[in-house]
Amino acid sequence: MKPRFAILALLILSLAVSAQPPAQDGNAEQEIRTVLAKYDQAKLKGGAEAVATFDKILTEDYLRVPPNGVALTKEDLLNYFKAGRFKLEALENSNVRIHTYGQTAVATGIAREKGSRMGVDFSGKTRWIRVLVNRGGGWQISVFQSTKIKSE
Repeated sequence: MKPRFAILALLILSLAVSAQPPAQDGNAEQEIRTVLAKYDQAKLKGGAEAVATFDKILTEDYLRVPPNGVALTKEDLLNYFKAGRFKLEALENSNVRIHTYGQTAVATGIAREKGSRMGVDFSGKTRWIRVLVNRGGGWQISVFQSTKIKSE
């Protein structure tokens, strides 16, 4: 009975230690900032260049939830850009924060955008959150959600 208790205690201790977030990794943070910048640059350029960039930096199970609440997959996003249904004229991010947890990271920030989706203006300010994963040695965006910020 006592060996089982010791094994159970070690198991609980190992789970508690592994649940602690690791210290921020400066290299990981810089790699993530680079991926976020590539995403933004691709959105601004649009077209085939955006599609090629998104294909590399988005996970296959990518999910985007824009302020209108409609869930978009990676395929949906690629099709928007292939068809020219998404036009971004300006984008500025601020308050970007990144937290890494092993092979997962959470990035948050505020964006000011000017653009249209399917001819409907979506310009304004949003607060966003992105979840990234490190698969195969490179960071990719897995989830992106944004919410409109009312005028302050």
